[in-house]
Amino acid sequence: MRLSKKTILLLLPALLAFSFLAYHFNFVQDDAYISYRYVANYLNGDGLVYNIGERVEGFTNFAWVVWLLLFGSLGFDYILLSQVIGFTFGLGIIFLTYLITIEVLGEKNKLLSLLPSYLVGLNMSLAYWAPAGLETAAFAFFVMFSLLCFIRRSYWLIFGLLMAVWIRPEGGLTALLLLFIESIMNKGIPKYSLTCGITAFVLSLPFIGFKLFYYGSILPNPFYAKTGIGIAQLSSGLEYAVRYLYHYGFFGIGLLLPLIFYKKLTSSVKTIWFFTILYFLYIILVGGDVLKVHRFFIPLLGTFGVLIVISLSYLTNDISNKNKTMIVSLVTIVLLTLTVYLPYKFVSTYNDREILFTEKMRLMAVNMKDTDSTNFSVALPTIGIFGYELIGHDIIDMLGLTDSTIARHAEPEIAGMETTWKERKHNSAYILHREPDYIIFSTGIKPSAPAEKALLLYPAFMESYRTISWYYQTFSYTEGSLKPAYKKVRPVTGELSPIYPIAYVDYYKLGLENASNNDYQKALIQFNLAFKEFKNLPPYLYLAHQKAKCHMMLQDHERAQNMLNSIVKQDSLIYEAHWDLYTYAMLFNQPEKAEIHMKWLSKLVPWYVERIKENTATLLERNQIN
Repeated sequence: MRLSKKTILLLLPALLAFSFLAYHFNFVQDDAYISYRYVANYLNGDGLVYNIGERVEGFTNFAWVVWLLLFGSLGFDYILLSQVIGFTFGLGIIFLTYLITIEVLGEKNKLLSLLPSYLVGLNMSLAYWAPAGLETAAFAFFVMFSLLCFIRRSYWLIFGLLMAVWIRPEGGLTALLLLFIESIMNKGIPKYSLTCGITAFVLSLPFIGFKLFYYGSILPNPFYAKTGIGIAQLSSGLEYAVRYLYHYGFFGIGLLLPLIFYKKLTSSVKTIWFFTILYFLYIILVGGDVLKVHRFFIPLLGTFGVLIVISLSYLTNDISNKNKTMIVSLVTIVLLTLTVYLPYKFVSTYNDREILFTEKMRLMAVNMKDTDSTNFSVALPTIGIFGYELIGHDIIDMLGLTDSTIARHAEPEIAGMETTWKERKHNSAYILHREPDYIIFSTGIKPSAPAEKALLLYPAFMESYRTISWYYQTFSYTEGSLKPAYKKVRPVTGELSPIYPIAYVDYYKLGLENASNNDYQKALIQFNLAFKEFKNLPPYLYLAHQKAKCHMMLQDHERAQNMLNSIVKQDSLIYEAHWDLYTYAMLFNQPEKAEIHMKWLSKLVPWYVERIKENTATLLERNQIN
């Protein structure tokens, strides 16, 4: 079945809708910059590596990276190219959806045969991911292409499987599912899919050989960093799946209704149903995706649409043509409307957040380069655009995606640790042993990821790292904000062991959240609970500073000043305490004291001095401290 000009015209509204939405959500996902850094290092002559000299396959899209570096070597802008190629594959998914629909439904009812393609064209998650710089749309295209070839019994399936596997490891899942489905359908040896699968495997041997020789492993490093089975993972997967069914799956109707008509279903429809169900279960088992906008479900968008149409076709099979046309038309309008309406706020919110996040991390890297001319190293849990801006610098991924030690030799999970993060692997002793010049948390100074929380249990981290900050301003935060980092101010010495209780970290985190919401009374309660957890151990000085800040904002100035003075006596490198004491000195007209603290600020955060003066003056003018 080929696409005629008439068919293309009929699909044109779906293609235009997708194009408009892709333009609306236009951005580059932070994770894409991990691949870009590999490409950049290769083009610079340093090999297909993330950190120079470290052969770790920290990406899961091998063919995508190779494709980009080939074009990059020809002088093309590989970042722009990744967006254009992704967008093009997004268009291709709409066409493939139509071809699969025609294979199982025929062309008798044009409205029904076009509906799945229109559902895909209006799918905001496809429009979100296709031009986002990742391999998502390309992988989904070849999964769908493989399914189409399987239905047609075409030996182009070999090519489809080959490309799917080379683009993402989950391509192997596609081959296994097709083997299983054929064995179930034929109740015997799946000769066709087995032949295609073995041929694709043989053709992949050079690819496998290169990975073994260059990286020492067939599976990419993120596989070891992310894999794990447990209740938390299954719960995350179920939540991820339910959200998809609400936004695009019409509450699972397309999965359930075919069961009612199962005996009437053709082998092609049964194939699509089995494939969708099994792939759906796989997504649940792996815990869904940390990137919440339905990325793992993109290969199933077309099959979900087809199953909805098949269900609608069987439900209206015995209705007169006139009534059938009216019902199908009404249902089509409802389904298309829901496809746009239900997920719109969710997808738009994540799109805004991601654009803001990538800009913030880009500015963070730029600021770091501007204020530190050394070949510094950084450890952080979100390495995308930050790492790309710092090509040539060692970047330690605290989650282990590009670090084999953390991925394969993680520390045991900490009992009692509360987290919403899917990435739970960490190795704080290893990070501290490497002594990165900077450590950055994903949410400022607040510990959120398990890798961040674990660091706060180590005396070596408490003693060797102090915060510095840069001011940044974006289109969303016109008043500006601070982005802090922990800077190594003393060599890491002593035994690298966690001795502090995890409970203090959780109380500290809750206190920071309450303080950010200006609820300083609740924040103090949490900080006091955190202090009690230390017992006979030296308390964390930044916890003491947060308490002092709360007293300051609650107008308890005597207690606040006493605490701040105690902090700088214990460690004069905590610039926030000097800032607060400078504010007090200005408030009480004590120029000599103000000068002392300003000298420390000029030493610790010289790039921020003028803004500190401006912010302090504004604070006093507004009578926020009196």
